[in-house]
Amino acid sequence: MFYRDYTENQIFAGVSSDGGNEVTTRLFGQFLTWMQEKENTVFIVATANDISKMPPEFMRKGRFDELFFVDLPNDEERRKIIDIHLKKRKKWSRSIDTIALIKKTQGFNGADIEAVVKDTIETAFINGKSTITTEDLLKSVEDTKSISNTLKDKIQLIKDTIEKIDIKPASR
Repeated sequence: MFYRDYTENQIFAGVSSDGGNEVTTRLFGQFLTWMQEKENTVFIVATANDISKMPPEFMRKGRFDELFFVDLPNDEERRKIIDIHLKKRKKWSRSIDTIALIKKTQGFNGADIEAVVKDTIETAFINGKSTITTEDLLKSVEDTKSISNTLKDKIQLIKDTIEKIDIKPASR
């Protein structure tokens, strides 16, 4: 089951305390009942861009027993993401200074980092280069607006909400 934070695509978006779509409300009720009364072990994984928009009935134990907050990647996670995207495109090299990249990509998510790698490779190709350097990657980092910049207020609002709820961090 996926819960998406896009109004036109939300599962159970019509469920609210003031009524809502009759079919959606019935489906929501049946789903909650099934979650509570299921006889076999079932793992349900759901994602939400904004947990405050999830119906509160989902939040109680017995429905979703564990909640995790996936924050922006930490230093080690960003290093691994950088390595993954460079290796995937056969551009990884020992000469690339991942420490410098980690420092400059604070606040970047995985998609931001992938965009940096792809942009760097495309620029190198246009310039007739077969290899990329740390400097090439750092130039792309400077040219990339991270999600933490473009959605700064929204991210802070989500983090404020998370602090009020007992949610475990997904990262160590």
